[in-house]
Amino acid sequence: MANAVPSRRSEFFAGRACARKAMQDLGFRPTAIGVSPDRSPIWPRGLTGTISHCKTVCLAAVARQTDDILSIGLDIEPDSPLHEDMWDTICTSNERKWLARLPSSQRARQALRMFTAKESAYKAQYPLTQEFFEFEDLEIEFDGHDFFAVLQRNVPGLAKGTEFRGRQVIYNGHVVSAVCIKNSWRFNHTYNKLGQESLNK
Repeated sequence: MANAVPSRRSEFFAGRACARKAMQDLGFRPTAIGVSPDRSPIWPRGLTGTISHCKTVCLAAVARQTDDILSIGLDIEPDSPLHEDMWDTICTSNERKWLARLPSSQRARQALRMFTAKESAYKAQYPLTQEFFEFEDLEIEFDGHDFFAVLQRNVPGLAKGTEFRGRQVIYNGHVVSAVCIKNSWRFNHTYNKLGQESLNK
């Protein structure tokens, strides 16, 4: 971080401060969180965690790593419309068809929700697979404020069709998505539609 711009350093240290507070709340001694060569956090033994930030807010979540809880992922974004130029990059063909069926006033915000859902699922799976994803590698199914990120290809340890279950909320002008991967959620899923409920309800 020595050569990073001041805003990036501020985000980095705020994230670490949040994570240390979360460790303390779990009863762990707050310790330094290393940085791996791929820039992902190195969590102390026995813990798994995730850090996310935007320009004004930073979040961290930490959990005891057990046989059931494998990994977690968070993403936070300002609750503002995602420009249409980005939709083809973020969305699969099925997701674009789903967006097209929504009222035009909802599409850009729902596209943002797909983006942040995919980001949180990616962050949750990466510590387990060390696999980089394209946006098209995950397809999102909404069910109210819950969502499923469905894997579109085989990756090490996970089969195509695996679901990452998550939850998404709107808080203080931001969209927050969270995914917790558990052993019990590793299953194949026949994926045939996108949920029809809008988070604007």
